[in-house]
Amino acid sequence: MRLKILVLALVASLVAVSAAVAKDHPGKGPKPKTGAGCKPAATVMLAGTLAADVDPQDGDTSFVLTVQRSNRHGRAYRQAGTATILVDAKTRVRREGAKTLGALAPNDRVHVTAKACKADLKAGGMPDLTARQVGAHPAATTEPSS
Repeated sequence: MRLKILVLALVASLVAVSAAVAKDHPGKGPKPKTGAGCKPAATVMLAGTLAADVDPQDGDTSFVLTVQRSNRHGRAYRQAGTATILVDAKTRVRREGAKTLGALAPNDRVHVTAKACKADLKAGGMPDLTARQVGAHPAATTEPSS
């Protein structure tokens, strides 16, 4: 009889401890609908050119893109005509083998991929975009016809 009571007490205490441990995990539970770490997030793709007076340097944290094309989540940026793109340490930049923001040159053709909250993009919203990936190519040159 004592053995049964001892086993029952042990099982009850283990259940109580596991419930207490499970409750103390931060980051678990519902995700916010807006702001950092929101769910669901949408991928915003913008394509355009850097202006002739825009020449980002390696230490810059942003650049201005003249938006010419976008996916459906970036419509508001395309209608506005320009977008300020934020850049952080996680942003991957690629231009003809170079991997720094300073490699971008004026008039480059640029493709930007970023994430934003769907709730922030509704009704034409234009939240700040931190680029995840920036791909660039030199401006197209026209060859003289002979």
